[in-house]
Amino acid sequence: MSKVLVLGIDSLSPALLSEFEGDLPNFSKLRKLSPAVKLSSIFPPDTIPAWTSIYTGLNPAKHGLIYVQDVFGTQRQEIVSIDNSIFEGRTFWDYASSSGKRTCLVFPHMAYPPWPVNGVMVGRSTTELRVPGGPKWAAKTEIQIYPQEATAKHRIPPFMTTVFGNYPGRRKLGEYAKDLWKATSDEAEFGLRMSRESDWDLYFMYFYLLDNIQHFFWRYHDETDPRYPGAGPYKNIIRDSYRLFDSIVGEFMNSNPEATTVVLSDHGHGMRPPKTVNINAFLQQKGYLVVNAKRQNPAVYLIGRLKAMLLAFVHRHELDYWLLSLATSRPFASMSKKVYVSSGSIDMRKSVAFLSSFAGAKSYSHGGVEIAANNTSGMSYEEIRSQLIKELLGLTEPSTGEKLMSWVRRREELYTGQYLSRYPDIVFQLKEGYGAYWDVDAPLIGTAYEHNIAPGGHKKEAVFLVSKLDGRTCARTDMTLMDIAPTILDLLGLDTVVHPEFDGSSIVERSG
Repeated sequence: MSKVLVLGIDSLSPALLSEFEGDLPNFSKLRKLSPAVKLSSIFPPDTIPAWTSIYTGLNPAKHGLIYVQDVFGTQRQEIVSIDNSIFEGRTFWDYASSSGKRTCLVFPHMAYPPWPVNGVMVGRSTTELRVPGGPKWAAKTEIQIYPQEATAKHRIPPFMTTVFGNYPGRRKLGEYAKDLWKATSDEAEFGLRMSRESDWDLYFMYFYLLDNIQHFFWRYHDETDPRYPGAGPYKNIIRDSYRLFDSIVGEFMNSNPEATTVVLSDHGHGMRPPKTVNINAFLQQKGYLVVNAKRQNPAVYLIGRLKAMLLAFVHRHELDYWLLSLATSRPFASMSKKVYVSSGSIDMRKSVAFLSSFAGAKSYSHGGVEIAANNTSGMSYEEIRSQLIKELLGLTEPSTGEKLMSWVRRREELYTGQYLSRYPDIVFQLKEGYGAYWDVDAPLIGTAYEHNIAPGGHKKEAVFLVSKLDGRTCARTDMTLMDIAPTILDLLGLDTVVHPEFDGSSIVERSG
């Protein structure tokens, strides 16, 4: 009988697995055993939509969870309010359970509270409680298990201490990294114990803390980063974090030698774009965006200029943490967010198009433009959209004349599904090194002020490694997140019960 052990590691990067290969014996062994699969993340490559697509085999326009996380928590309320009934009963482990496979699930992201499965499911709350007397990044999260009577058997604690993604400030980065490693090791120890004490055919555990490490320590690792400070105490923090996960993967494989081991990620990681493209400034220049009349007042204009000068000063002197701290303290929270993420006073009654906020306050290279269909007098919606796509594709860097867009598409060219309207009318991907920004009264090319705080950013290249195929062959090497659920079921020997809702398909097939 097939046993499949799946370890999901948020933000595990295929590029860094190659770069650190000599330090990662277990990952290297797994990479040699695995077919050379190229896994691409979804759009946008963010944790919540990505893991939901992994679980369900559905594209984001079908499951609808297109929420993103950023340093200001601009969508935090929506995230903590996610109703997991959206994917309860529709995940790969639900299909395995209903087909008679015994499951053991540890901390699947957002799957809380746990629900009935054929086995055990340990869920962790998305609501974080501060640890009294601890550092500001330390939190307790509530733990629940299905079935409830398994709590005593497995000695499940009611809470576990973890580390969340609040920037600790440069002076405490070292302490923050040690706490991340400790929390990761504690979670791995707990997960290993669950794998040994439970009777399972399918085991799944999710780790999320590598993403935090890479976000905050990238510029200390990457010598090509424009803010790289030179060799110092944080130079090997990311490398050491990969070493930690290598040892965790090795322990799981050694404890379960009979199982097929799968290691996967939702997206990769790399440098956050250091430059920005002020899409709203471009749209204003082209006549699609109209500034509110108050914005044209000289005093209001002066405030906008002062804002730009403040941000430049803060960035130059690496005081970004000071400004970010205001975002979580009253009475300045509202003001600091406006300083960082304000798009200016856009007159929505007159504007035809503007940069969408669907991707959050990230200055990532992906983004979108929303069209106000009621304001397109004299032209149809499709005429406006076609014209905008053409003009965005022609957008160039003023100093070099180089094209700035990798691609620009209509949203229906990206995905289909009942939640497609949650995507902006036009979606785009900028060239490497450039992120989308929303300033109006600014030059086209600007500075990514978030880069000092979180110099690491998500990349579409993800990881899928499998230790053996058990009489199957790899049918193809190009893979999307939607292919993962049917592939796992196939590895379990459940290829005949693959759910017809899946947007993906298994990458393995039976030999002969």
